[in-house]
Amino acid sequence: MKLAKPTSFQNQAKCMKKKYDPQEGELVVCRITRINPNSAFAELVEYERTGMIHVSEVAARWVRDIREFIKENQYVVCRVIGVDRDHVSLSIKRVRQEEASSRINEFKRENKAEKLLEMVAKSIEKTPEQAFQEVGFRLQDQFGSLSKAFEIAWKNPELLKSKGIPNEWIQPIVEIVKKNYSEKTYELKAELNLMCYASDGIEIIRDALSKAVKENGIEVKYISAPKYMIIAKGKNYKEIEAKISGVAESITREINKCKGDCTFKMVEE
Repeated sequence: MKLAKPTSFQNQAKCMKKKYDPQEGELVVCRITRINPNSAFAELVEYERTGMIHVSEVAARWVRDIREFIKENQYVVCRVIGVDRDHVSLSIKRVRQEEASSRINEFKRENKAEKLLEMVAKSIEKTPEQAFQEVGFRLQDQFGSLSKAFEIAWKNPELLKSKGIPNEWIQPIVEIVKKNYSEKTYELKAELNLMCYASDGIEIIRDALSKAVKENGIEVKYISAPKYMIIAKGKNYKEIEAKISGVAESITREINKCKGDCTFKMVEE
């Protein structure tokens, strides 16, 4: 699969910093702060840390000019490849496009959850700083993330109390979450570029797409040669995300083994 340039997005709110250090292998959201000829430095948005991306970790091919791939203030998803007391080593080329899209979506959901926590704090006349110190870090530790904690609060508020969340916060959290969360249907899309050089290439592409529709309930739309769109819908975000990525990878394998070429990328709304 060919990789697109790193994802960029703007106007992200400041997020609550995690108290611990990133782990080797973890995917982290970063903002490029400085670019040198052979390296770039980046702020790890969710941590009180900065990291370095060596020019050899920017792209899978030879990089003549690092600025062709990244720019200052651009947001990228990196994989942590090394951590010590004073240094975090990062890689862009070791992140697949679908991993980057998934991590950005996760970051956006967490951003939304932090804004909801600030709304909760305001409703009981507390500051955002008090919210993070009194319950934010605890929710993060107990449930893995604020967004997961709020999803649980919406479905099973009693679990907050069992995890030691102070009573003065539980009811306001539940009220805000119920106003902002609903049993909605998610729709995820992936764009495919399909080319097959076999004599029956059109039939091979058609069969691969038809199989995806029949076996997985995926909707397929033709855009313009060689571009197609596959669409998955459901109520569980993680499940449909895994489904659409799996289908795209399956179609890629089918086309590639039949003298074809297939690339895909997740489409951000």
